[in-house]
Amino acid sequence: MIREIEGYLMAEAARAEARVSARAFTDRVPWLTDTQAEDVQRAYCEAYLGVRRELWRDAVRRAGSLRDEYEERYRVLRGRLMAGAWFIGVGAAGVTGIVVKILGSTG
Repeated sequence: MIREIEGYLMAEAARAEARVSARAFTDRVPWLTDTQAEDVQRAYCEAYLGVRRELWRDAVRRAGSLRDEYEERYRVLRGRLMAGAWFIGVGAAGVTGIVVKILGSTG
């Protein structure tokens, strides 16, 4: 629900930015009639929002790629940590066994 609201707000902000940019663009072309200016603004907004959509799609793809990459790194590091803990445990058990054996033979 929160993501949907966030997405809606981002889309509305992009639409508002597009309208402001389109109006600023047509204000620099004073010889356009009102109808022409509206047509140019509409086309400008469509192009602006199309570019924005592609940027968002690229960001989502990149985020997914990074997530996959970091999950793989985490999996590898977790495996190394578990292997290291296992070797330390085995080593500690071996040392304990040796110490017990030495102490048991001197007593």
